Amino acid sequence: MKRSIIVAALVAAVVGTAAFANGVENKTNMNPGYLRNPSRNAETKRPEAVFYNIAGTGFLEDGLYFDAGNQFVFKKYTNSFPKNALPPAIVDEKDFSDTTTVWLYPNADIVYKRGPFAVFGNFGIYAGGGKLSYKDGTTVTAGALARNPPLIAAAQNHSVELSSMTYGEQVGFTYCLKNFISFSGALRLLQATQSMELKSDNAVFVGVNGGNKVSYDASAFGVGGVFGIDVRPFPALTLSTQFQLHSDMKYEVKNAKGNIGAGLGIADGETFHTDLPAVLNMGAGYQVLKPLYVSASFNYYFNSFAQLNSVLSKKFGKSDYSDSWELAAGADYDINDKVTASLGLSYGNQGTKKTVNNAFSPVLDNIAIGTGVEYRPIDNLTLTLGLLYIQYFKQDYGASELNKQIFMTSIGATYRLPI
Repeated sequence: MKRSIIVAALVAAVVGTAAFANGVENKTNMNPGYLRNPSRNAETKRPEAVFYNIAGTGFLEDGLYFDAGNQFVFKKYTNSFPKNALPPAIVDEKDFSDTTTVWLYPNADIVYKRGPFAVFGNFGIYAGGGKLSYKDGTTVTAGALARNPPLIAAAQNHSVELSSMTYGEQVGFTYCLKNFISFSGALRLLQATQSMELKSDNAVFVGVNGGNKVSYDASAFGVGGVFGIDVRPFPALTLSTQFQLHSDMKYEVKNAKGNIGAGLGIADGETFHTDLPAVLNMGAGYQVLKPLYVSASFNYYFNSFAQLNSVLSKKFGKSDYSDSWELAAGADYDINDKVTASLGLSYGNQGTKKTVNNAFSPVLDNIAIGTGVEYRPIDNLTLTLGLLYIQYFKQDYGASELNKQIFMTSIGATYRLPI
C-alpha cells in the first residue's frame, strides 16, 4: 500500500512545471519576441538574439542595448480517466485540473556592439516555469489511493502541488569578420529548484504517514556552454547554426517529510538528475523586400542523451524519453517606420511514449501560432506586444488521458544607446 501511493504521487514529477517547452525540459519561450513570432533562430536585428542566435549579435547596429520583458501564462492542465475505467470511490471525479496562472515570467538582456565585436549577457527562465496546484489530486494519485481500501476516503480528500524553476544567466562574446560571418561563444549558469507536496487530512493517511503531508524540496546548480556561427552569403540572407551543450543538473533533496516518502528513499541528502539536454538550433532568414523579412527555424533536443529522472528513479527505474524537435516559420512586416507586425507558426514533436510522460505537467505534441507588434514611439526605443496560442494533442498515458491548453501574452521594451 505505501509503495503504490508514493510511486503514483511522485513518479510523474520528473520534469517540473514547464509553461511551454518543445524539448522535454528545455524552454523556447525565452523572450517576448518568441510569442510574437516563434521563428527566432535567424535573429540579427534585436538583442533577443542573445537567446536564439548568439552569433547574430555580431550583425546588430553599433550601440549599447537594454532589453527586458515579461510573459503571462494562462493555462489549464487536465488529466482524466478513460470512459468506464473510473475507480468506484471517485466515480464523480472525471477530470483533474490545474489552472494556476503564471503572472511573473521575466527576462533581461544586455548587448554592447562596437565594430566587429559584441559582448552580451542575459537572464531568463531556462526550465520549469512556475507552480501546479491540483486541488482534487490527479488520476494517478486518486487511482492509487482508491485501490487501497483503507484510503478510499483520501482519494476524494487530497491535493497535489508541484513547483519547478530553473533560472539562468548567460554571458558571451562575438566576433564578426568583414560583415560576412560571425562566431560566438557563451557560458551559462543555472540555478534550479523543485518541490512537491501531496496532502490529505484523512485520518488513516495521517496515521500511516505520520502527518498529513508527503513532501520534499530539491535544488541543483549547473553550468553549460553555447557556441554559434552566423553566415551572410549576401546581405539579404542569413544562415545560422547554434549548439547548446548539455547541462548536468544534480538535485539534492532537503526538507523531506512523511513516513511513506522516507520508506522509499525520499530523504534529506538523496540525489537525482533532471538535466538540461543539448540542443541544436538552425535558422534561415531572408529580406524579401525592404519591409518584409521571412524566416524558418529548426530545433533538435537530444533528450535521449540526458538524465530526465525523478527522486524515485533509483528505486523504480529511469525515464526514457526520445529526442524531440521543433519546426517554425514566420514573417515580420514593417507597416511604417514606427510599427512592425509579426506572425509565426511552429510544430513541436515531443518524443514522449505511452509509458513515459508526466501526468502532472503533460509533455504533448503541439502546434503554436504567435502574433504581435513592435512600436517605436521615439528613436532607439521599441515596445513589444506578443500573443501565443498553443494547441496540444491529447495522449493516453497509463490509465490517464493527458491534455492541456495554454494562451500566453507578453510585453517588452528595448532601448539602444547609440554609443
